[in-house]
Amino acid sequence: MACVDEVRFTYADCHRCGRLAAVFRQEEAGPLCPECAGVNFAYRCPTCSAMGRLLHGQCPRCRALQELDETFAGPDGQRSPQLTPLAEVLEQYEQPYSLVLYLRRPGGQLIRAMASGDLECSHEALDALRQTASVQHLRGLLVLAEVLEPREEQLAQFKRDVKVCLDEVTDPHDKTVLARYARWHLMPLAHHRLERSGLNRSQREHLRRKLQTAHVLLTHIRRRGTTLDKVTQTVVDRWLIANKSRQNQARSFLLWAATCHLIPQNVAIATATRTVDRSIMSDADRILTALRLETDESEHITDRVAGCLVLQYGLRTDRLVKLTTDYILVHPEEPGVLGLDLGRDPLWLRPRLSMLLQQLINERRPLAAPLRTRETPYLFPGLRPDQPMTSNTLQRRLTRLGIPSTSKARNGAWLAMVGAVHWKMLADLLGLADGTAHNWHKLNGGDRASYVASRLKASQAPTEPE
Repeated sequence: MACVDEVRFTYADCHRCGRLAAVFRQEEAGPLCPECAGVNFAYRCPTCSAMGRLLHGQCPRCRALQELDETFAGPDGQRSPQLTPLAEVLEQYEQPYSLVLYLRRPGGQLIRAMASGDLECSHEALDALRQTASVQHLRGLLVLAEVLEPREEQLAQFKRDVKVCLDEVTDPHDKTVLARYARWHLMPLAHHRLERSGLNRSQREHLRRKLQTAHVLLTHIRRRGTTLDKVTQTVVDRWLIANKSRQNQARSFLLWAATCHLIPQNVAIATATRTVDRSIMSDADRILTALRLETDESEHITDRVAGCLVLQYGLRTDRLVKLTTDYILVHPEEPGVLGLDLGRDPLWLRPRLSMLLQQLINERRPLAAPLRTRETPYLFPGLRPDQPMTSNTLQRRLTRLGIPSTSKARNGAWLAMVGAVHWKMLADLLGLADGTAHNWHKLNGGDRASYVASRLKASQAPTEPE
């Protein structure tokens, strides 16, 4: 008995048998049912008697529930009590096909291992695995289902990075130095960033590269037949020639080592020069792209709002993803106009963009299929309701819309804005640092004294026509 896979049924009275049935083929005499056409296939689910598309002999919903029971079955054949909350979360998948596909992929295999007892259901057991997207996604689901305790994930992952790096070190003295460097220099930096604005993935990766660079430098010193307390400037310079991209990260380690009196005082390393990308997106391309995003309803509302905010106001994607509903302002005098509380003064948006933002507020949902019914405070939610979309993900989505790069779009927007609005007012509206806004003001040909002149001019009453 074959299964219907891509057939969409309509129902009518068969012209041969006269019964109301699914129409298999239209003939000149009228519709023909499958039985009269001599076709033997199933279109009724044997479990719930639902009509339509079948998946392995069952309707998609019944098949998904059966796969769910089989995945969460323990050694006794019953659902694991510990993982029952996770099963209830997965039952909220809107698309049964998506649930069946997830349960057959690595995420479902990890759940089977937990249900059977081969894998312990704990943060420590998941940390011992290779940190793939499936492991991270399952960890998030377990936290959301309250099976595991929530934790500062990026800080915990950095601690794991430190352990992995130290396990690779063979020399006991180098391991001690790296452990001190990680504990007394890198870990306080991680905690400081966590308390100030939250530790994100890119910041954790930056700290990990610092530790890895220190490991590579110590290995080079050891292979040269010397130790850290006897290293010479020549040895360091030879290493820098082959590792130019690691110069700033190595400098951080050597400065810390000099502070702790672990290296000779005459060893130094210069700061690598950094070039700022000043390439811009042309005003014509930027404005036309923003206009297309405001009017093209075929694009996702998340991408449209994020693209307009980048193209028109030069907002950074790492700042956009952190926006919550608490940043939204409603204009007290103009109905339908929304604003963003980014700096000292409210940034009121154009009416068309305000309508898009209101639509985003109403329609925003987490990216994970089983969690789309959960409430989230973020304007750009990620896989989980309690976490925003990553900055890299948002950048990739904007690139697909025709924005060459977010940096070029921001540069073009800032250069255009400082030509129309004074840099100090712009800094207050967008929450920028005064130095950043003034640098763009100078690039646009302005000077710092113009602000004082404009304030003095505004405070003086005109005595004659200007």
